Amino acid sequence: MADNGAKLLLQVDDLQASIVFYTQQLGWELLERAASGPVALLRITSDYDAVLIQQTLSAQLLTEAQTELAAGWLQNKYASPKKGDLIYVGVASVNAVEASLQAKGCKELRKEENPGHIRKLFVPDVDGYTFVYWEELPATHAEIKEMYAAGADELESAIAGLTEEQLNRSQAPGKWSIRQQVLHLIDLELVTLHKVKFALAEPGRAYQGNSFSQDDWSIGLDYRNRSIHAEVQLFRAMRQHILGLCEHLPNALERTVTTKERKESVALLLKMMAGHAKHHIRAVNEIRDLHDC
Repeated sequence: MADNGAKLLLQVDDLQASIVFYTQQLGWELLERAASGPVALLRITSDYDAVLIQQTLSAQLLTEAQTELAAGWLQNKYASPKKGDLIYVGVASVNAVEASLQAKGCKELRKEENPGHIRKLFVPDVDGYTFVYWEELPATHAEIKEMYAAGADELESAIAGLTEEQLNRSQAPGKWSIRQQVLHLIDLELVTLHKVKFALAEPGRAYQGNSFSQDDWSIGLDYRNRSIHAEVQLFRAMRQHILGLCEHLPNALERTVTTKERKESVALLLKMMAGHAKHHIRAVNEIRDLHDC
């Protein structure tokens, strides 16, 4: 089950109450409940399963349960968010999900849309997490390049005038600081840039890449304590480099690579990077507003 197992591990306060909420309010499917303890496997969408584990277990029992699940229900690389985190679930139609949840009596839904890029529906749950159902919105190649090109100015504007101490501010204890937000968005650009260059240089080829764990990179590359200024300059240079290639090469945004999941075009990858950067730049601005800095 290591490759095809659940992508998500949620620690919940009351397993039975959570199962009722997720199945009756959010429309998830209960696949299996462990006989040996308060653990359950649920299906969110056709390709997205989640494991629920009751956090009232002792630390030792919790570790033992997670170790056992890792060999059975969970993928080798799975997400284990903290209370208050956003959990993203891709869907074909956010509007359809919203209508379905409203019909089930789900409340406190919030929808957000960036025209030409992404539509999101924020859904709070009973365990302190927020699920974000999202879908890609259509955009022309010209619109994608415009969004992608704007990122460097938007990032530099978001951090302008901040001191080193202010870069360490966050929305709440345990949440990523401005510094960590910036270093993460730039590292994702670096990882994705490799795929973009293969698509531009060798259109149609198969592409095999490693999974990207934002938490492992944050710890391993010490996001908490590093300077960001050279990386911000690198971010602008990377985007200028890719935009230059897209202007020079014919049909650049239509060129593709094929991963084990799907075919991915340069247009799709640039749009994803543009949206990802906007998400974290928005988070930086929210932190600045919170701390009036």
